Amino acid sequence: MKKHDSVLKKQEQAVSLIGSRCSSQTSGETGLTPGIRLQLSPLLHKHMRRARRFVPARLQAALALTERLRDVPSLAVGDHQYCPGSASLQLHVTYGDRVHQRLKLSPILQNHGRMSSKLSEWGQAFLDAIAKTGFSDVAPEARSQIIDEAQAAIAAPLRSIIERPLEVRLRERTAEVVVSDLLLAAEEKGKSGDVAQYLVGAKLALRFNREIPVYPANKSDRTSHFDPAPRLGDFEIENAVIEVAVGLPDDKHLQQIAEIQEKSDAEVWLLTRADRVETWQKEIKKDKGVNTRRVVVTSIEAFIGQNITELGEFSTKGKIEQLKALFDLYNTRWVAKVGTPGIRILAK
Repeated sequence: MKKHDSVLKKQEQAVSLIGSRCSSQTSGETGLTPGIRLQLSPLLHKHMRRARRFVPARLQAALALTERLRDVPSLAVGDHQYCPGSASLQLHVTYGDRVHQRLKLSPILQNHGRMSSKLSEWGQAFLDAIAKTGFSDVAPEARSQIIDEAQAAIAAPLRSIIERPLEVRLRERTAEVVVSDLLLAAEEKGKSGDVAQYLVGAKLALRFNREIPVYPANKSDRTSHFDPAPRLGDFEIENAVIEVAVGLPDDKHLQQIAEIQEKSDAEVWLLTRADRVETWQKEIKKDKGVNTRRVVVTSIEAFIGQNITELGEFSTKGKIEQLKALFDLYNTRWVAKVGTPGIRILAK
């Protein structure tokens, strides 16, 4: 809880800082009516959060909405929505991409919350706040500055989510819980797949004391005929192929399992989130193209956590030492080579 409160405080400080910076400007700097200032901070806290945490889908959609104002300066949300009541804007991804590129932000969600932003619940309130600045009556240059200020306020908590490292507490919890906490934190950034794959790679390197090839997430199971080094799965260890799949069962992975069995005698280890193991097991059993006797489905948390506990000889001190060794490999070999700063792990 202390960790979450600290993260929330940093995000809220970022929002407040941007809000105060915008409020302190004089009317001569913005061309606005004296005494009228853009105030988005209350709206951000009311509409952009769920359970006290900022929601990337809503923040990204808010950026896309304000970006669309540059081309379509209407302050009626219905003029921007794809259809009445929609969570999507017209050209939603186009505007989302444009503003992220200009602000040099790496999008957490590639579709910028197109389906999950709940735009109808807050879109008009945001435009009403912008309307109070006199947006419709000022010159184009002043409108552009209002939009810049709005986007700076919206981007502040989003940038905090993207750039801050993954923080995790090690004491008074099992290694499995530590890994679970990291995957949840990574999911908030839209990076749970990357973090899971890199942690599995680091665990294999630690457990077997050997070099494990480093590939960007979802790039290591290449099977193109034009690929000079095609691989069957995320990792190949002796007579096993390990595939990391944090999502729900899909045709791509089911077909991949069947192809691995067809092309080799290897066991297939399918690693997923703990709460999805049973679902994956059921789907694999239903697939007639898969020999279930050669497939192991287990959780990422258990696959990593059990080895860490054993390497630490079941002592608290040993477990913490091994977790730190794991994170060092993860940070220096995987994140440094193919990751981003926002998925570095900081142990507390």
